[in-house]
Amino acid sequence: MPAPVAGPPDPLVSLLMVARNAAAHIDAALASCRRQSLAAIEIVVVDDGSTDATAAIIARHAAEDARVIPVRGHGKGLAAVRNLSIAAAAAPWAAIIDSDDILHPRHVEALLGLARSRGADMAAANMIAFGQDLAPALFAAGPQWARERMIGHIEYLESGRLDRPGVQLGYLKPLLRLEALRRQGIAYDLRLRIGEDWDMVERALAAGLTYAFAPEPTYYYRRHPGSVSFRWQPGDLAALIAAERDRLAKPQQRGLAAARRARLASLEDALAHCEAVGLLKARAPLRALAILARRPRALGLLGASVREGLARRVGKWRARGAALDPAPPVPLALLCGDPEPGSPIVIAAALAEASGCVVVRLSPADLADPLAVARSGQGAALVLLADTALADRAAHAIGDGAPFVAAAGARHPLIDLVIDQHSCGALLELIPKSADADAGLLWRERARRVAGLAA
Repeated sequence: MPAPVAGPPDPLVSLLMVARNAAAHIDAALASCRRQSLAAIEIVVVDDGSTDATAAIIARHAAEDARVIPVRGHGKGLAAVRNLSIAAAAAPWAAIIDSDDILHPRHVEALLGLARSRGADMAAANMIAFGQDLAPALFAAGPQWARERMIGHIEYLESGRLDRPGVQLGYLKPLLRLEALRRQGIAYDLRLRIGEDWDMVERALAAGLTYAFAPEPTYYYRRHPGSVSFRWQPGDLAALIAAERDRLAKPQQRGLAAARRARLASLEDALAHCEAVGLLKARAPLRALAILARRPRALGLLGASVREGLARRVGKWRARGAALDPAPPVPLALLCGDPEPGSPIVIAAALAEASGCVVVRLSPADLADPLAVARSGQGAALVLLADTALADRAAHAIGDGAPFVAAAGARHPLIDLVIDQHSCGALLELIPKSADADAGLLWRERARRVAGLAA
């Protein structure tokens, strides 16, 4: 095994992660943090009372990499634990990452460069949403999100409404200039269990801090049944409503007040929807109708909820049918670029195919589209680089759980293994018997496999 990675004496960026019973995904999240091209980082991980293997996984990463700093949580809620991670940060900048998400290897480097070039206090990248039963999709789509730009306060406020479609900017995971937050006394609101990121960034914008956006999607947002953000609970919504009312009680500009009132109304509609759903489940339809009569716009949310519920049931029925005779997953190998005939990369691709892999070829033109790479390469077992200049593009294969392989003589920080005509056969040890469609799970064995191979 390689020697443990030493931590930098003066980190530039603290990656902040909080976790509670995150054993299913935190290994992939931490591995993607450790693989960042910007080495001057620390990774502050707060375990808030996990009862699964989360603490053991964090401890293993900390033993391998001194940049991983475990912190014990105090069990006072998500916002309080976020504040604890900020207090533990030693760098001037902090990047937020959830324990079930994944970063592109250039994510932190790119955000820091954007913040510095724009003179911004906060910066965020576009995201790709993915999951085991979800085709990768660009989070912020449309012409207005296809360019680097600043995000204004009113625009951000309007994105926080729950009653209309559009990009909800609170889901973006920002890089934060900690000195600017501390100077303004801005921290996470301890009342909030959902929407805590949106709330803090909105208060930062209200205090005059600036926010830059990068169109390149370098953050991969995992959707799965355990995601807290997509499950509304009356208590969570009531806390958001209380926070919004507190802001409206203070003097502010006319445009901001109108945007706040519209957001508050959407939150109240969402709360009415949740209460009505609870009453319908409790077989109290008349009481549910009384609530909906007072907030008629909640009917639209109720209709959407019914449609989503039906879709989930249909999906479960289909999954049950497929589970009767499931086909084993087929390992996937990506061949990136245009290799020379007879080159080690061509030989490696042929060996991978002969061993049962499906080899997907991505041309330089294909690799220009991050979303196309994510869709083609999610959960890949092996990435073969015909041209190392394509490595950053190939890393959009979500999870990057596969070793990056190039021909001998290649130099690039993302390359794990170089091969020649005589060492291609060693790649067969890297190809699993079966691949998991949920990207990132292959990270767990990656370090052991790659470290044991010699080119």
